[in-house]
Amino acid sequence: MLLLLLAFSAWAKETQIVPPESPDIRYVGRFTNDFRFGWTGSMVETDFNGTEISAIMDLVQGQKAALTVVIDGEETFVPITSGQRIYPLASELPSGKMHHIALFKRSEGCTGTLRFGGFEASVDGSFASPLPRSRKILAIGDSITCGYGNEAATSKEGNTIENQNGYMSYAAIAARDLDADLMMVCWSGKGLYRNLDRTNDRVAALPDLFEQTLPMSKDETWNHHRFIPDVISINLGTNDMGRLGNKEPLKQEDYERAYAKFITRLRSFAPNAKIIISIGPMTNEPVATWLPKIAAQFKNVSVLIYPPYAERDESAGHGHPSVKKDLMMARRLEGQIREMTGWE
Repeated sequence: MLLLLLAFSAWAKETQIVPPESPDIRYVGRFTNDFRFGWTGSMVETDFNGTEISAIMDLVQGQKAALTVVIDGEETFVPITSGQRIYPLASELPSGKMHHIALFKRSEGCTGTLRFGGFEASVDGSFASPLPRSRKILAIGDSITCGYGNEAATSKEGNTIENQNGYMSYAAIAARDLDADLMMVCWSGKGLYRNLDRTNDRVAALPDLFEQTLPMSKDETWNHHRFIPDVISINLGTNDMGRLGNKEPLKQEDYERAYAKFITRLRSFAPNAKIIISIGPMTNEPVATWLPKIAAQFKNVSVLIYPPYAERDESAGHGHPSVKKDLMMARRLEGQIREMTGWE
């Protein structure tokens, strides 16, 4: 019987500690040298043969965060609170077989930065590193890509660590279906050229944040050569089109110029990547009519327009895609990736 626990506890039995630098632990996404991480989709994974396992986790910045813990395909929500704690993940696991353990940061980068401190496990347990995936996808976007409120019961609900499930965002679903490693760089309210904010809307736009290892810190610049994607999916423009505070309408030339600059930057470290530039489903026009012109400037760049909502249950918190819509979007993204890459 698999028993998943969410509270702090200490094992009564003798245990072993597997440190975060162990070669039996694999990291997907952006992590610092001391194992801090913040971006949605950052993942720690290992293969474990034993009966009991916990994770040592520290919320080093922010008020709260959350993980989706996946053990042999079974998902559990795990909230992370302040201070270093031991979070039991499973007990009474069937012995004599390897269990795949994944810790996936489901909440947004602006809500909390974590430090992974390793695993605590039953002393009879053994670990092995999962085999690396041969495919890599980079997903860049705003709240839609992060999975903002996608599990909210009504559109009136705002985004919380409980109802934001980045694990069930369209990009994460597509990456799993394609058996690809995924790096997500997304932040609610951010744009390509300008953000949704009423003032200082061009400060810390997504292309600027894209250079950071941690979303809430400028101290460490990410080394892009640590993750060379085969496919780059971009969904930016919804917030650029926003007019909070009676802002002027987004100018086509500003958006196109910013996009061309960003694609050129991406090509500087991933020259062979297939790039998909997209918009939707919350607001599509006029950006949807501008994207083909942008794509035509580059090789291996295609356009994907996510259709607006057709049914009420496709929309969740604050009008963002529900998990149902995320699944529909994932199918479209997967199809376009397969067409561009030839992946089975």
